[in-house]
Amino acid sequence: MGFLGNPVGKLGICENPYGYVKDLIVETTSSYIAENLTKNLDEVKEVVKSFIEEPPRREFGDFSLPAPRLSRVFGLPLKQTIEGLINSLKKVALVDRIDEVNNYVNIYLNYSMLSELVFNSIREAGLNYGRPCFKKPKRVVVEYISANPVHPLHIGSGRNAVLGDFLYRLFKFVGYDVERRYYVNDVGLQTAFLAFGYSILNKPKPPINFKPDHYYGLIYAATSIIIEISKIRKKLKEAGMDELPKLSELQRDLDILLADLSRVKERIPKEVDKLMEEITREENPEGKVNEIMRNYERLDPNYNFVREVSEEVVKGIAETLDKLNVGIDVWDWESDVIRSGVLKEVLEKAKASPYYGYYKGVPALMFRDLLNDENIKTRLKIPKALEVPPLILMRSDGSTLYTTRDIAYTLIKFRNFNADEVINVIAVEQILSQAQLRLALYALGYVREAENLIHYSYEMVNLPGMSMSGRRAKYVTVDELLESMASKVKNVMKDRGVEVTEEQALKIARSAFKFMILSTSPSKTLVVDVGRALDLKQNSGPYMQYTYVRAKSILDKVDNHVDWNSIDYSKSVKEPVKTLIWELSKFPEVISKTLESLQPEGLATYLIKVADLYNNLYDAEPILKEVDKGYRELKLAVTYGVAVVLKNGMEVLGLDVLDRM
Repeated sequence: MGFLGNPVGKLGICENPYGYVKDLIVETTSSYIAENLTKNLDEVKEVVKSFIEEPPRREFGDFSLPAPRLSRVFGLPLKQTIEGLINSLKKVALVDRIDEVNNYVNIYLNYSMLSELVFNSIREAGLNYGRPCFKKPKRVVVEYISANPVHPLHIGSGRNAVLGDFLYRLFKFVGYDVERRYYVNDVGLQTAFLAFGYSILNKPKPPINFKPDHYYGLIYAATSIIIEISKIRKKLKEAGMDELPKLSELQRDLDILLADLSRVKERIPKEVDKLMEEITREENPEGKVNEIMRNYERLDPNYNFVREVSEEVVKGIAETLDKLNVGIDVWDWESDVIRSGVLKEVLEKAKASPYYGYYKGVPALMFRDLLNDENIKTRLKIPKALEVPPLILMRSDGSTLYTTRDIAYTLIKFRNFNADEVINVIAVEQILSQAQLRLALYALGYVREAENLIHYSYEMVNLPGMSMSGRRAKYVTVDELLESMASKVKNVMKDRGVEVTEEQALKIARSAFKFMILSTSPSKTLVVDVGRALDLKQNSGPYMQYTYVRAKSILDKVDNHVDWNSIDYSKSVKEPVKTLIWELSKFPEVISKTLESLQPEGLATYLIKVADLYNNLYDAEPILKEVDKGYRELKLAVTYGVAVVLKNGMEVLGLDVLDRM
């Protein structure tokens, strides 16, 4: 933390003002307890640190200590505990007063001293305020999005993209070395479905009015739907009249599929007609799809058209990510993982492993012994209630499964970047396959990789009134949502008498989209509410952008000059300045906690609180026209601190920082 200068009198700077003050209180009270009980100081500090809290209301102080709990844990009489805490804290210059209410020791800070500490720290650090210093920064790989190259990114993939981008930006902000990777799953059934339709249509190019991912996404959906229609029609022919319930169900499914196909046909009529004509002629169209999948995995050059169409889809996905201002450093292809030789290494190790066996007649890794060891389960973060079956390595025809290839890919990610950690941003529904992946790595002797592979899970996205399906082309794409939100931004700003460019509208729209995602815990289902996401008056990305622009415009009017030597710190006790200073002191602590939890919603909530408090100050009092020189400079210092915190916070969240709005 490194506090510089004497805490009594003229204050210096520290990396984390809030953390410094909190630690000072913990240190002081712990020393008193340790001296009275001849206990180890570090052990006492850990207990006190777990007990110290912020009161629910500001009038009860800045920090509070529950004397009964401390008394009970350390075996001290309650009265002695309270008196000892109060007497020891009176010696701390940063403490203004101490009250005892209902056996709680409430601590009120000296805001003249605290504000001097906070602003000296912000002034010294500038835009580095909140960035911790690590002697040896971690090297982290973040793999995210990794949507199958068969259709455009929908809003579910959009959530993945925004969460992964947040992790990248957080790690970069704190000084880690980070690499972003996208795993293109070009070896698999879904890609084979698209490639089948693509080959039937003689490898068509997208029309001028189509992005490639949108165009090929429709071909993928049409191919999938038509094959399903063929299967149902065959079943209808085979079903007897004595199976009326089954016939009724099949007919209902057929009607739904025909309606879905009709919707796709509105977009690509010629292609749908051609696919319908050719696929219905096939005796076994699914067999053709499986043939494409098998031969492509075998790296048969006659099936390179699978890679060809996948690359076209990826071009469209990359364009969407560019609109979203989300980057990728390395695009990894599943077929290249097969070529690399690492998959062969994995299979050879598996055959030599004591955990190798047969499950349902095919080669597999058996995890029963590992799962019986609670220590291993804890180290590998295997959920206690999760039932993990053996991992099938290969099908009966010799082809490998996705998770088998993922073992090899995980090793590539660790090795190529010399990574300390690899984070996979993958939906919560993949919790089983990710657990199997960690267990498989451990079983094959890759213990470090198994223990440092993190599944960053998130829940689904709920779009009211719509169920999504890539195979049916039933989704709202990120492209469409951004376009719609940008259009709404232009209308909202026009109503306010402001004209914005297409680029400005996109920056506001994508920031609104990102904040909507990041202000909701990844562990909760995200309900898309565009109106709320674009609210300029509260709790949104645009609201935060607007507040930053407001603070920056004030600083621009004084050429970013604050007369630091003229600040009257005694005015720091006035609200809402007082609470703003308190919140500004917390920014490094908030970043530290965000880094520990990797959850974005706490940072998002904190930044909105800072924005709310600053807007309250702006609406309640003059800043530039303040006649009291010392108070004016204090409010300008607050404005500078707010601008720094909001800019750095938005940088971590991936929101665009605008100069005007």
